[in-house]
Amino acid sequence: MTLNLSWVRSHSTYILILLVLLSSFTGLWFRFLPMEYLGDGPVQKLIFMDSWYSMKQIETIAANYPGYVWFDPMTAYPTGKDVDWGPLFPFLCATLCVLMGAVTRPENMIVASYVPPLLFLTLIPVMWYLGKLVGGERTGWLAAIIVPIISGELLYRSFFGYLDHHLTETLLSTLFITLLLALILTIQKEKTKIYSKKSLFLAGSAGFAYFLGIMNVPTMVLFLGIGAIILLVHATYVRNYMELSSLFVHLCLFWLVFSILFLYIGINLDGLSLHRYTLAHIFIVMVLPVLVGIFGLISYICDQKPVKYFYGGVIGTIIAGYVALEVGLPSIHVQFINYLKTFFFFPYADSFINEMQMWGPVRALYSYNLALILAVLGIIICIIQLFRSYHPVRMGILVWGLIILFATIMHLRYEYYASVVIVLFSAITLCTLFIKITCEKQPESRSKKGIDVTPKKNLMAISVISVLIILILAFSAQTALIVVNNQMGQISISNDWANSLLWLSDNSPEPGIMYDKIYEKANFTYPEESYGILSWWDYGHWITFLSKRIPITSPFQDNLPPVAKFLSAQSEEDANTHAAEVGARYAITDYATVTLKFAALPLWAYGKNSISSYQETYYQQSPESGRYDPILVLKQPYFMSTASRLHLFDGSYTSGTGGTLLTIEQSPLSGEIPVITSAGEISAQDAQNLAPSSQRLVGSIQFTKPITDVPALGHYRLIYESPTTVASDDIRQIKEVKIFERVNGYTLPGTGTIELPITTNQGRNYTWQQKSSNGSFTLPYSTQNNPYEVRATGPYRIIETGKTVEVSEDQIT
Repeated sequence: MTLNLSWVRSHSTYILILLVLLSSFTGLWFRFLPMEYLGDGPVQKLIFMDSWYSMKQIETIAANYPGYVWFDPMTAYPTGKDVDWGPLFPFLCATLCVLMGAVTRPENMIVASYVPPLLFLTLIPVMWYLGKLVGGERTGWLAAIIVPIISGELLYRSFFGYLDHHLTETLLSTLFITLLLALILTIQKEKTKIYSKKSLFLAGSAGFAYFLGIMNVPTMVLFLGIGAIILLVHATYVRNYMELSSLFVHLCLFWLVFSILFLYIGINLDGLSLHRYTLAHIFIVMVLPVLVGIFGLISYICDQKPVKYFYGGVIGTIIAGYVALEVGLPSIHVQFINYLKTFFFFPYADSFINEMQMWGPVRALYSYNLALILAVLGIIICIIQLFRSYHPVRMGILVWGLIILFATIMHLRYEYYASVVIVLFSAITLCTLFIKITCEKQPESRSKKGIDVTPKKNLMAISVISVLIILILAFSAQTALIVVNNQMGQISISNDWANSLLWLSDNSPEPGIMYDKIYEKANFTYPEESYGILSWWDYGHWITFLSKRIPITSPFQDNLPPVAKFLSAQSEEDANTHAAEVGARYAITDYATVTLKFAALPLWAYGKNSISSYQETYYQQSPESGRYDPILVLKQPYFMSTASRLHLFDGSYTSGTGGTLLTIEQSPLSGEIPVITSAGEISAQDAQNLAPSSQRLVGSIQFTKPITDVPALGHYRLIYESPTTVASDDIRQIKEVKIFERVNGYTLPGTGTIELPITTNQGRNYTWQQKSSNGSFTLPYSTQNNPYEVRATGPYRIIETGKTVEVSEDQIT
């Protein structure tokens, strides 16, 4: 046993490297799990929405290498989009595509999809170095072993096929914080020197890392703020003029390296904006050396005075700096405050964006399992150790970690930032556990007498740590497999959507904009033949990439209010007004828009208080269990919305079927929730005549059963529907995706009800109907020369008179 332990000790570095490699290969296996799913379907697929726009950028860079699109007219019609993030990630992907000789679109997508899992590997040595800084080599090795196999958002955002800048955000922000902490620690250890080769290298490298981070996405400025807080706490503790002077010199070098690089590459807009690439970033980075320089000056002035004078000077400086920013650079001040509000406190209820939800304990444990518990213990250990003995790196990771964890609790989208923090604190816990089991002398201990570590204790410590890491691996593997096997369909494009957009690409006119050309914003105007595609924002990047057409809104949320107003409009006149405002020629709807996502439409159109006029969740007490069960009640404005009229009723007149008359009371026993106390059927006519009341209302619980009559739409014709039937009743089948064309329509004098038999491209038959208004009909379908597979199978017929009418294509367009 002694001989074996001696051999292990003498070869420990090689063994640890082998374990890191084994963990890395396991982590790569996790990250390549989606590969088979993404390659199955009518197109090569990508994960999540933003990846599709990144792929568009990658294609454009590859076609104009190394040019970058700072203004893109292929999204946000009719204004185009100023791109608010940098070229780093798509440039890396495009470079690999160029080097590998990828030519076709699928080849480019596959080659680019390898970048995230392979790029993730560079995070491993960063975590090793950061762990070594905070707790010695053992902590570094543990962090390097755990980070590839941890589940959670960092894993998902480094999946094969996840082409977005979040991985590079995590990598570069972690590298920046690591280099800053290494610089602080190095200067503290070299108190007699103003600088050394190592310290200058760390300062320059930090400037370069921050530059790369900004060129990836301007959100990196938030980590500059975290760095400023770390420097503030450190300067307040050390209060040493020489140390702060040295730190000031190095931070000036940090600022200089960043500024030279940013001035050369980064500025593409005038003005002072932190969320775009302007001169504002030069000024904001200057805060770090100025802050430390002032603190150094205060420490010099207050050198022989009571400490309260130093603290008073620090507090006064902070207040004066805030006032100077507010008065001298008000635009930057407002942006910074808005950044903080959005980053920490923007509520999910104001957007219905899923990633803005709070990070609950169930989600957190599901993502990080045992590692989360170890991380909490690691935070406690760091706090205790910091109280016993000040250590700048330990203080820095606490500041960084607690801020990131708080941000993640407020918005689960930042979970990918939290992953590295959880790994680091887990490694600290495991290292501490090893020391406790073996009874090793703590590194901070001042005892001169070491404690002999027996082979038995060493073996026990290694076994315990190994079991805990294996448990983390097992839970993470289970989570990764569940995500890949059960959730890929939710986080990638469906075949119905892909086929629909490929069809649109082949059956719609060119928009007059070249897909992969780089356009300059100055003096740019859209050509006359251009037009926009109107759909909910989730689908905008799919439209850009797959159909090479111009969406009006997208996950960037440009032009979102008019789109939301169109989809939730209560009259065709209002809908047409909003469609014309944004130049919409086609509208695409899907089943999710009128079901799961519908509440977001009135929210973005008229505010969250408007949702209840369309639909509302009430509760009904179960007679068996006594539990209050939620019931989604649809109100008539829901059925009158343009989205519902298009997708559920094909723009056709639909007679009301009545509904349920509900009596509502607020239950004080259940937190003032609205409770249904009675329910009874009511006819469409009685529902029409019912006076509105807060206690009594008429609702429907079936998406295809309007309460009162729903008029037809005279300016929108169905031109395509996808094959999959996602819902059906005794009258109709609802397909997943539908495409409508906005037309002028043909005005036909007459009264009564007109009908038209239609067969869709999927062979579904239905009868389109419209009741006359003001003595005329407005007809959206042609019966002659129709260019689409969705076609009339006969002439229009006025039911009351039997009169038939033929309408040619040129009469409706």
